[in-house]
Amino acid sequence: MLILGIVNEEVSGACLVKNNEVVAAASEERYSRIKNDSSWPSRSIDYVLRQQGIKLSDVDHIAYGWGADFNSKKHLLMFFDRVVEEARNNYEQIETFRKRIEIEISRDEEVRGNFLQFVKQNGLKFKTIFFDHHECHAVSAFACSPFNSTLVLTADGRGDYQSFTVSVFDNHKHEVLHRSSTMYSLGFFYARITALLGFKVNRHEGKVTGLAAYGDPLKYLPLMEKMISYKDGRFISHVGPFYRPWMHNAVFSDELIKIISGAKREDIAAAAQRHLENLVTGITEHYLKKTGLTHVCMAGGVFANVSLNKKILDIPQVNNVFIQPHMSDGGLALGAAVAAAFQLTGQKVQIDTMFLGPEFNDQEIELCLANNEFNIKKLPDDEHKIRSAIDAIKDNKVVGWFQGRMEHGPRALCHRSILYHSKDTSVNKWLNKRMQRTEFMPFAPVTAVEFAERCYKNWRPDHVSSYYMTITYDCTEEMMRNSPAVVHIDGTARPQIVSDRSEPAIHKLLLKWHEETGGLSLVNTSFNKHEEPIVCLPSDALKALKEDMVDVLIIGSFEVKRRD
Repeated sequence: MLILGIVNEEVSGACLVKNNEVVAAASEERYSRIKNDSSWPSRSIDYVLRQQGIKLSDVDHIAYGWGADFNSKKHLLMFFDRVVEEARNNYEQIETFRKRIEIEISRDEEVRGNFLQFVKQNGLKFKTIFFDHHECHAVSAFACSPFNSTLVLTADGRGDYQSFTVSVFDNHKHEVLHRSSTMYSLGFFYARITALLGFKVNRHEGKVTGLAAYGDPLKYLPLMEKMISYKDGRFISHVGPFYRPWMHNAVFSDELIKIISGAKREDIAAAAQRHLENLVTGITEHYLKKTGLTHVCMAGGVFANVSLNKKILDIPQVNNVFIQPHMSDGGLALGAAVAAAFQLTGQKVQIDTMFLGPEFNDQEIELCLANNEFNIKKLPDDEHKIRSAIDAIKDNKVVGWFQGRMEHGPRALCHRSILYHSKDTSVNKWLNKRMQRTEFMPFAPVTAVEFAERCYKNWRPDHVSSYYMTITYDCTEEMMRNSPAVVHIDGTARPQIVSDRSEPAIHKLLLKWHEETGGLSLVNTSFNKHEEPIVCLPSDALKALKEDMVDVLIIGSFEVKRRD
């Protein structure tokens, strides 16, 4: 059975599931080179079909997780309760509530219309399956996880009139326990803080998370509570001068702007981060006690917040967590395909890797090298690649590592990565400058599984999220001394743990690096400059080399350097 998942909003893309295994996935931004490209994912669809040597007509089902439309059973009571609440307590904001729904109807109609046009043009009407946006997130988080029974949280800006859900999954059984409308959106809350601090909405929320560690969360926590609060298993948004349920083109009250302008932005970031953590852990603890469950799965853009994910793992009742690796709406192509497979078969899918994108053989790479601009050395096997990388890093050279199939999702997992040693604490300043980035969080470490317990407090081998770089840990004293460049000011790090099974070449490289230098980790940052997607094609990587983003490029079986 072949299932094609498609998303054409936020970060458009496609995914293919074959006989309950995820076999290919890609995002359109990697081909267009436009960050967060939401245009129709024609190249992504072409790739996933070509990767399996099939045509669109061979696909059995087309899965779509955006725009399942209003469902009276799911949504009507939720909206009725909110209208009554606003009419009683906040009547002057009734128009805001109406405008919120009007915008969602209009936007979803456009996005869904583009998908329906594709369905009609290709005669796919009777193959198409629509999924509720948040249930698509939820099913994919559970179906890709190693757990059989779990609480599942979804949280983002909005999707199908919702912004937060709590569900229980027990094997193939699924029950939604709680839904919050977009009037209570945690994604909008954090996005508004992002905009207030001068960052780009839906792009730079991670900078707010990094900046938060430098501030005092208590100074402005009361302000955050005036926006959204929590009580008895539900969120309560306070629409008015401090909070409005918008992400883009946000209008801020004079009162709020005055408060923010007089504050240190790291204190505002710290308060927003603490408040988000308090809200989500509060509702999580409520439903954990109610259900008795000990595992938690998460999906949706809010769970790109790795510090929040750590707080959920730290809840005493929680034994383990799993975050869908492509957690945001860009992951809905994978989410929809996985949800369809789960619905049709009653079985969880097999997903052992996020290396689901295109790869390029040496002949294809050589075509890009044929213009004689570079010094090129042939590296016949992994041992030579590893030797080349180690020698370069020992010589304080920045290495671009371009190997195998491209990662799917927001994290570079050492197939399209930049590598450097983790001793130099100034690397965050000068390397970010080379990549035209402005960051408050240090680069992430990549660490061999053999050293993980020495580096990260309370880490366990079954913490699968650590293999996808979706959670932070408190670092040990040894890690802070050994690899200070990848430890944040609050003593945490967001590692990628690798084994000989998950990533054999990098695993060997790390063991060899430790043997020769004593280093417990290396810097692993995504291979892209500011405001660009992670590199996809060999030509993208060579362009980065020419632009001085890296000093040495190890691509396929070649070591490539600039002639200068």
